[in-house]
Amino acid sequence: MIHLFFSFLFLVHPIYISSTNVVINDDKLEVKVKLFRDDFEDGLRDFHGFSISIDSSNKIEKNIDLINKYINDKLILIIDDDKIVLSANDFSLINDVLELSFLKNYINDINSVKVINSLLVEVYSVQSNIIFLEVEEKKYYHQFTSKEIEKTLFIK
Repeated sequence: MIHLFFSFLFLVHPIYISSTNVVINDDKLEVKVKLFRDDFEDGLRDFHGFSISIDSSNKIEKNIDLINKYINDKLILIIDDDKIVLSANDFSLINDVLELSFLKNYINDINSVKVINSLLVEVYSVQSNIIFLEVEEKKYYHQFTSKEIEKTLFIK
């Protein structure tokens, strides 16, 4: 009976989560962000002030500039006081999960990585944003919430 109750509870209460994977190695910065498409559409609408549909590859391509503006406002990577501007170079939409990929050349020595991650917290107060960071083969992990959106994850 208890299992049935908890199963029902999960059906009526959705999970609000995103994951970001950042790898800095071999003169490259690679970022992959995974979000639920319908939640992301809500965030885009709240941010831009109008509805933006991204339920197909064509619609994602058409709205990539609006997507990049949102991502750069809500996911900020600061490497040694240098704010990184992200521009999606690839994406995939599988079922209801959108994965955005960003790739940049980055040849500087890295002493610190500060992350500000407020993806979708303006829409969902229970939003949780997980980040996995790999710098020079060292791995870091952090969970961001609406109460904590900023963290320095790497200091040499």
